[in-house]
Amino acid sequence: MVKSRTEAPNHHLILELNQVSRHFGHESVVQALNAINLRVAVGEWLAITGPSGAGKSTLLNILGCLDRPTSGAYLFEGIDTAALSDGQRAGLRSRYIGFVFQSFHLLPHRSVLENVMLAEIYRRQSRQGRRARALAALERVGLSHRVDFLPTTLSGGERQRVAIARALVDSPSLLLCDEPTGNLDSKSTNNILDLLAELNGQGLTILVVTHDEHVAERAHRRVHIVDGALTEAAVTAPSPLPKSDGSAPAHQGKISRSGIRPADLLDEAMAGMFARPGRMMLTVLGVVIGLTALVATLGISRTASNRIISQFDELAATEIIVRAQAAALESQSQVIPWDAEARLMRLNGVAAAGTLSEVNIGDALVSASPVKDPQRQTAFRMSVQAASPGLFGAVRAELRRGRLLDVGQSLRADRVAVLGPIAAQRLGIVNVAQLPAIAIGDRLYLVIGILGGVARQPDLLSAVVIPEGTARRDFGLNGPGLVMIETHIGATPLLVEQAPLALRPDDPTLLKVEFPPEPQRVRDAVQGDLNVMFLLFGGLSLIVGAIGIGNMTLVSVLERIGEIGLRRAIGATRAHIAAQFLLESATLGIIGGILGASLGVLIVVAVAAYQLWTPVLDPSAPLVAPLLGGAIGLVSGAYPAIRAAQLEPVEAFRN
Repeated sequence: MVKSRTEAPNHHLILELNQVSRHFGHESVVQALNAINLRVAVGEWLAITGPSGAGKSTLLNILGCLDRPTSGAYLFEGIDTAALSDGQRAGLRSRYIGFVFQSFHLLPHRSVLENVMLAEIYRRQSRQGRRARALAALERVGLSHRVDFLPTTLSGGERQRVAIARALVDSPSLLLCDEPTGNLDSKSTNNILDLLAELNGQGLTILVVTHDEHVAERAHRRVHIVDGALTEAAVTAPSPLPKSDGSAPAHQGKISRSGIRPADLLDEAMAGMFARPGRMMLTVLGVVIGLTALVATLGISRTASNRIISQFDELAATEIIVRAQAAALESQSQVIPWDAEARLMRLNGVAAAGTLSEVNIGDALVSASPVKDPQRQTAFRMSVQAASPGLFGAVRAELRRGRLLDVGQSLRADRVAVLGPIAAQRLGIVNVAQLPAIAIGDRLYLVIGILGGVARQPDLLSAVVIPEGTARRDFGLNGPGLVMIETHIGATPLLVEQAPLALRPDDPTLLKVEFPPEPQRVRDAVQGDLNVMFLLFGGLSLIVGAIGIGNMTLVSVLERIGEIGLRRAIGATRAHIAAQFLLESATLGIIGGILGASLGVLIVVAVAAYQLWTPVLDPSAPLVAPLLGGAIGLVSGAYPAIRAAQLEPVEAFRN
């Protein structure tokens, strides 16, 4: 005969189900529970039996507030659980319900004591208090000698006793056991049943889901489920239930939300990270690479730009070029005086000055005389430049062979020449000791020197340079083409104004002055260009690191589904789960930021030392890098954390 309601003896009720149904699916509806009515009194030991798929686990999940009924009412000590928020349901599980699972659900990387202490983590209890109560619970189940062991070193019976000790911490009102002996041998099964009987004798209410008839026989009462409906209820043993004294339940009609202390949340995040150190290091590596690149980028760009500006100060910032204005050149009149060098050298701040002019040699070719190798080309079109003696100092010329032009040669219009290194190579002249000569058209010039290099006016490297006076006589040069001025550092702005007045006091507007831009503007431009290039690389590295953290965190969530289900069962809310995974991701990012900043600084110093540069470090970069790493961790860990938080406890245990 099917009973519509399974009644408990006339004692204070701990739970009551009224017409509870549970459906799954929308289009194709699965009826897991159908109009269940059940009452369980305080101190009862109830066995729930039935075939696989009958709805036993679904019923247990609803009784443990791990799932909600589709319809009907579930009252826990008089409180309608449908009216409870997620935080209050978590608080109910944390304080009043203990769970024992067939698969134990012990964290393999935590000790036995830490696994039992975990039961109170969401009750805002101090660590010292949790430790004392966990030790007492382990003593109660006979495992005080195993507190420092890992679960993987225990037998199946010992693991189940650890799970029972975890469920007993802080003395719950109800103990829910899902196939607690399903994975145990007969001896361990009897030991667990004896322990449950002892706990029940002390007044603990126990509900056991089981297939084992031997386990069901030890209960006071049994209900049987077939196809989601209670089909029978039977008393299997005398029920030593205490008489109701009419006292109010412990919660006094109000269920508090569960909670976790910030220090405990941080400890759990650290334990979750270091449980898999190899994976943690791989996850951190992406952030380390990205932030190393970023810090090194900023440091190297600043160091390189500082070096470039130093070279700029040494060379470009000390250079002034004076030319005739375009309108003056069209008039064919002389604009720059022949004594321009002497006039400029009288100004303060001028380190060197000289004139330079392009000589028009028409169709004349330049050749070595005598010809060195008849098989090679012997005559070339080449640039011929006329220079005053001071020009070589103004362009910072280096002399490879022989000597440079002097004032006397220009005054006498001597036919002598100095060759640029490229010109000398084309003409086959490598030494001046044998007084080689060159021919410009039909005029011979004695080669007295070969340049090694110039810091300015690189056209001189492939040119033939003759004295200014010689160019005036031989080629009709009517005036200097430009004036090169090298200044002392800091004198350029003043000399830009003085040089035109010194050269053409009658009309300085005829002259055009070319000078380098403001050093600070050059510094900003150079550093900006370098920063853009390097920051793009650093940014891409950071994106790769963020994807790495997100991917590894998501993998961690999928691997720790069972742990997530356990935490939800012992009182964690969705927010607690999300906070833990976010904190893990942020901490990984911070660790990566610290390591990345350190490596980045070392790279900057190493590069600077190798190049003999002075390292320039942005003092904020090593400080900002860990914060940036933490932010990357938070952003990249957000989606996996939300996935973890949205996971229903029932789904977690099923997977």
